Order: sequence, then C-alpha cells, then structure tokens
Amino acid sequence: FCEFMLTEGRSFNYLNSAEGKEYFPLLKTDLDMIYYSSYFAELAEYFTVEGMDERNILNLLYVTFKAMERRQMSLPLIRRIYEYRILQFYGIGLEVFRCLSCGCEEQFPALLIHNGGVYCSDCIEKLSLNQESLTKLTPSLLYTLQYVSAAPLGRLYSFNLSDEALAEFSWIVKHFMRVHVPHQFRSGKMLEML
Repeated sequence: FCEFMLTEGRSFNYLNSAEGKEYFPLLKTDLDMIYYSSYFAELAEYFTVEGMDERNILNLLYVTFKAMERRQMSLPLIRRIYEYRILQFYGIGLEVFRCLSCGCEEQFPALLIHNGGVYCSDCIEKLSLNQESLTKLTPSLLYTLQYVSAAPLGRLYSFNLSDEALAEFSWIVKHFMRVHVPHQFRSGKMLEML
C-alpha cells in the first residue's frame, strides 16, 4: 500500500518515487500468514489487467490483509471469502439472489455450480435438473453466499462460521473456482499441503 509519484512519458509512465504507507508487518511473523498472503497476492495478480481500473480487487486485497492481521477469523475462512469475492469482481460470480431460470427471488433449495447460480423449487422440477449435479443449500449457507456477495468491503470479514458451515461454504467456492478458473496457482498448491 504505497503512494507513487509518476511522470507521464510518450510511451511509458516513469516512476519517480514511492512511499510505503502500509507494510503489513504481522503477515511476516507466521509461516501460515506468509503462505496465505502469497496466495492472495497471486490471485490479485492473475485477475487484474494492466491499464484497467482494478480498485475493487486491490481494495479487497487490502481489507483481506487487514483481516489477517486482526486474527479474528480463521485463515481458511478468509481464503474462501477472498476467492468468492475476487471472482465476483472479475465478473464470474455466482447468482445467489434470483433463480437462473425464472428470475424469482425466493426459495432456492439448490445451486448448480456449472451454471453459476441458484434455482427455485419450481424450476428444478420443470427443467428436470439432474439431482446429482445440484448442491443442496441450507438457509444459512444461502445467507452466507448472499452476504459475501453483497457486503461492503469494510464489513466483509465481520462474521464467523461453524466448522460444518465453513466446510459447506469452502466446498462450493473451491468447486466454483475449479470449474470457472482454468489456472493452477502455485501458492494454492502450497496451501493444500498445510
């Protein structure tokens, strides 16, 4: 988190100076924090494009590092929230507020990860969706998905989940990433070994 002084040239911008504002010193005190912060930075690098306005992703990275330093939430939960939200900023988020088929805004018992969203009970029956490919949603899991989708960044890391709810949320985000992101993250492989 820095302040930069740039000079605009004909073909390139030139960096004159940079002043660090936030170094996140606590992230360097623990090996797990180093692994997770490396992973978050690698995702931010992958999902940002030079010359585009990427403030949302950079602000997400900033609030994620701050949440890690506060240590009020488990690192695996922070990881899944970050992954879910960065995909949304990139443009491939899950639709969890309306049925993908009819657009109704209530009663979503299931999610279809490959299609990227929820279905109401009526559409599940009408479309004869394969029950094996549907992920059942409990009301608390649906609320978690909706909260992470819509919460302002300043309140994104303000809740905790039970172990069972974290396992369900993690499973959805992990599989959604696997289906929609055709890339293997090196630091992600390190996290899987932890």
